[in-house]
Amino acid sequence: MTQRRHEYAPPNTLPGLLQRGRGLGATMAAEDPAAAADLVYGCIRWEWRWDAALDDRHLYLARLVRDLELPLAPVVGMLAGDEGTRDRAAGVLALLARGGSAEARDALRAHLPPETQETPEAPEAPEAQEAGQGELRVVAPPDGPGDEPDVPALLAELERDWVDGTWCGPMRTARGLARAGAQAAGAISLLRRFWLWTPHSHERPSYLEALAALGSAGTAEAYAESLWDCEARARLLGVEHAPDRPDVRDRLARLRDDPMEHSAVRKAAATRLGGGSTAG
Repeated sequence: MTQRRHEYAPPNTLPGLLQRGRGLGATMAAEDPAAAADLVYGCIRWEWRWDAALDDRHLYLARLVRDLELPLAPVVGMLAGDEGTRDRAAGVLALLARGGSAEARDALRAHLPPETQETPEAPEAPEAQEAGQGELRVVAPPDGPGDEPDVPALLAELERDWVDGTWCGPMRTARGLARAGAQAAGAISLLRRFWLWTPHSHERPSYLEALAALGSAGTAEAYAESLWDCEARARLLGVEHAPDRPDVRDRLARLRDDPMEHSAVRKAAATRLGGGSTAG
């Protein structure tokens, strides 16, 4: 049975950020890779996702291992663990191998049967559907019925979800509030709390979109952080809307050139940088 650890640390701590797949966690970890190493390995060893079919982590964790230049031996050792640990470790190693790591490729060949060595990427959320040759196409799920959102009712629902600790589904309420625009500005504080705290990472992009639609201050920085997010849809939002400045352009170039990245994100980054689409 997959071991699940849902007792998330607060989102203003490095463990809590890494558990949630937040972009800020990746940038903070880069400031002291040695101190972050055990936290990164722990996020691979144990299952933190609320729903492995919806919440993405493999690419986020593979990038942490690569970018922090962490030893692969602890990850390779996890291939001898239980089924869930083995699958997470194999997913990370497969992405690292795709990114050019001979050590990761050799480890997969040495420790896994041939038919399991081509581990697929983490599953896409419903918002992200496969199109063509593994290309990521972002498709937002339909909103609820009705054209005119009932702002007081939606706000009350979001408040109940926050009090009750309901993490699965508030993104639909957020979309309704986003359609209301400025008249729903009273929801900004709650929406930001959901964006910061949710453990359900595939819902995070919807909160960011709602915050932007309602004119929330600080959205530009949230877009910039999203360039490091675990969710492809969040990274696409970052690519499209992060402010034009040197650190953002540097990150866009890295996303464009990263063979582990989804092709849609790579192409969007290339377009943003003025270089057109990338191949593959």
